[in-house]
Amino acid sequence: MTDPLRELESVGRPRGCLATATGIVALIVVAPPALVVRWWRARRRGADVRSTLEEQPFPTAGGEVLRLFDLTLDVPPPAEAGFRRRLTDVVVRVAEGLRRPDDVYHLAYRLPWNSEPVVIPVGPQLQELGERFSLVLSQGALAGRTVVWLTLGRGRPLAEVVDPVLYDPEADGEPEALIAGAGARWAMATSWARVGPSLIVRLILVVPADREDRVKALLGSLT
Repeated sequence: MTDPLRELESVGRPRGCLATATGIVALIVVAPPALVVRWWRARRRGADVRSTLEEQPFPTAGGEVLRLFDLTLDVPPPAEAGFRRRLTDVVVRVAEGLRRPDDVYHLAYRLPWNSEPVVIPVGPQLQELGERFSLVLSQGALAGRTVVWLTLGRGRPLAEVVDPVLYDPEADGEPEALIAGAGARWAMATSWARVGPSLIVRLILVVPADREDRVKALLGSLT
């Protein structure tokens, strides 16, 4: 797919400056000021996906020390559609690499206008996980909200570890407190929001320490 930002940047400086000035004048004439600001910010932002990755030990209530990966991604508009698909694919591949035969995936979040959380058993299939994850990344109501994902054994209901009435992923110390005490086989927390021209995605993964190299390699493939 052609990237108009890269095309603008590849033009020689004298002609590029003229083309930019002409474009700004045209936008001022035909577009609202907010659109001009968004266009200019997007042009300055560029088309590369930027990321920061931190990792650290994650002790649990049961005494096991897992590994926590905290990934923040800054995605420009031209890369958004393809990036959402790639991120979903990476999450499914992580789940596949950590999978046990009786894994069941669950999620929990709270919308700002509701006092109670939304608690959903996603199911045991990787396809179900991928479909739900992709939906969360594009559901406007979840912009700026924290979604917690827990992988439990089939015989353990989500209500056993998440209070379906009082739990709030946005509370102080969350979602780390829930993940530490849930006894999940592995867990995630996700959030996304628009900041200026960028889509900012944060992904926290808590996984067994003996799988950290595989997970880190998959996360590194996103940039």
